[in-house]
Amino acid sequence: MLVLLVLLLWPVFLARAAPGDVEAGRQKAAICATCHGEKGVSAMPGIPSLAGQTDQFLQWQLVFFRSGRRQSPLMSPNAAPLSDDDIRDLGAYFASLPRGAGAAGEADDGLKDKGRALAQQHRCAACHMDDFRGQRAAPAIANQREDYLAKALQDYRSAARPSVGVAAMTEAAARLGDEDIAALAHYLATLPQHSPGSSTMAK
Repeated sequence: MLVLLVLLLWPVFLARAAPGDVEAGRQKAAICATCHGEKGVSAMPGIPSLAGQTDQFLQWQLVFFRSGRRQSPLMSPNAAPLSDDDIRDLGAYFASLPRGAGAAGEADDGLKDKGRALAQQHRCAACHMDDFRGQRAAPAIANQREDYLAKALQDYRSAARPSVGVAAMTEAAARLGDEDIAALAHYLATLPQHSPGSSTMAK
């Protein structure tokens, strides 16, 4: 129980500490480009783009990988040696970058409509914002890679991936079928990138 409490509260402590150093994060992120792409825009199947992602979400995930609560043959060994300063710096760097284009397939209007309806039904915007740009520990998901979004939802549904805080994602994804996940991933991946000052409902 104590370990779980520390994991849940640790990013709060990180956020309240000195802010991350963007330039230091840029230097530390050199190894990340192998999978996540130059400037944090992924061209690798199943690997998310990190550019413009929310700082707190990035910190949560690195803490999860470092602690072993989230497992990945690629990320776990890379996150294990990270210090708290490293995590702050990497979060600050990737959050400072402009969003890059996702990797959605050819737009399918029927699938997009179904995904939009599911996003409204499950109130995704309550945490991810109306244009799905994310906030705090809720990640930006608009224009993210479609294959990554589908895998993330599958992992939340099976509880293979930990949720932040109150397990909202695990509970929401548990009610999704495979076709629902495909529709949601397609809809979100085909949304336009968030631009500063935009707050309109995603169409």
